[in-house]
Amino acid sequence: MSITSAFAMARSGLAATESRAGLTSGNIANATTEGYAKRSAPLISQGGGGVAVSGIQRATEARLEQAHRIEISRVAGQEATAAALEGYAATLGGIGEGSNLSDRLSTLQVGLDALAANPAEPAIQQDALRAATGFATGLADTAEALERVREQTASAVVSDVATVNETLREVVELNTRISAEPGATPRRAGLEDSLSKTLDGLAEMLDLRVSRDERGRISVAMPGGAMLVENDAAHELEYDVTEASLSVNGVDVTPGVAGARGSQEGRLAGRLELLGDALPRMQAQLDTLAGAVIRGFEAADASLAPGQPGLFTDGKNAFDPEQVEGLARRIAINPAAREDQGGGAWRLRDGMGAAAPGPTGYTGQADAFSEALAGEMSFDAKAGLGASATASDFIGSLLSEQQALRNDARDRAESLGAGRDAAAQTRAAVQGVNIDEELQQLMLIEQSYAANATVMRTLDEMMDTLLAAVR
Repeated sequence: MSITSAFAMARSGLAATESRAGLTSGNIANATTEGYAKRSAPLISQGGGGVAVSGIQRATEARLEQAHRIEISRVAGQEATAAALEGYAATLGGIGEGSNLSDRLSTLQVGLDALAANPAEPAIQQDALRAATGFATGLADTAEALERVREQTASAVVSDVATVNETLREVVELNTRISAEPGATPRRAGLEDSLSKTLDGLAEMLDLRVSRDERGRISVAMPGGAMLVENDAAHELEYDVTEASLSVNGVDVTPGVAGARGSQEGRLAGRLELLGDALPRMQAQLDTLAGAVIRGFEAADASLAPGQPGLFTDGKNAFDPEQVEGLARRIAINPAAREDQGGGAWRLRDGMGAAAPGPTGYTGQADAFSEALAGEMSFDAKAGLGASATASDFIGSLLSEQQALRNDARDRAESLGAGRDAAAQTRAAVQGVNIDEELQQLMLIEQSYAANATVMRTLDEMMDTLLAAVR
């Protein structure tokens, strides 16, 4: 081997060692940087026995990334559902809290029973009226809280769709910049880190499938096949607020809809499923409860003429079977029973249609009201809680189902979170930076540097010796 060849080999070794040292130092510095994948620089042989860095490689595993993103989507969907219903669950309350619908109904039952036992006492009449008002107010407040959930969820969907579309445009921009890089450069590795982080964020919104072409560009699709990104083109989501439907290029991708080609997981899916299924059903349960109570007290009131409202009204009007939607928000006490509106609590003893107070000891009407509240009532079976039950049993079922929706979503989010974290750890073990391994690598690099430096020093000494010999 000539001195020149040895010098070239040592010089290439030092250059390669310098590149590897820079990469390893960068790995250590970015060990906690979100989205960073560790770098490596494989060595290749050159003519004459030298070595060179072949290019920057990121530690990636597509299957692990996909598995992790699926878990991210699952957890995000359940968390969105639980978070949306958190405030509403507090409004529903728990048994024994006093503000709970079941407790308010029990208070009304006690008030009517006391009135039936002592119909002449004005204070007891007022107590029964306050209990009826409390039940109506509680039901209306619950319905209002549910409506706020619907409005907030609808607004969040609009925001989510805008976020998804903005993210898709970012993906296209990164695709373009990645494909323009001349090979495996440090800049390309950084762009691919940004792309990976962007896709992780997108996975919170919806479940997605990613494929990559030979130029490093990615395509993004929903599990149902609808394309969101094709190389350099983004296909943005379109949201129909009125129909609560989602589409891409005219293709229905609404979660929970049969035949739709979209995503069933992610924050967007969780919110759309609330809007399309859970919230309408919950509203229907409250409305059919309001309707049953209004009808029950109308039927029990012998003083009413046809079309006259009973103790509970639809905004001062009698029950109208064609106006059930939103009834729980409109339920109110008949002004005829309220002194502040020109009526009197004595009508709980004599009936809402009574023109004047009757005998003070009359118990018939109070007994009828009490029996109506305690007896079987008819409910709309479409609300999912049966067609016939007592008001107490129906409310118990309503509270149980509606509280369970939030609780189940929260429990599933916690359970799925363990799977997400496990997938993240597995992914990090492959793609992340292990400080101990990097420090060991630095030691090897130091040894390699020392060996090449020794060769260079020896060659320098040899050259000095030769030059001294020819002088």
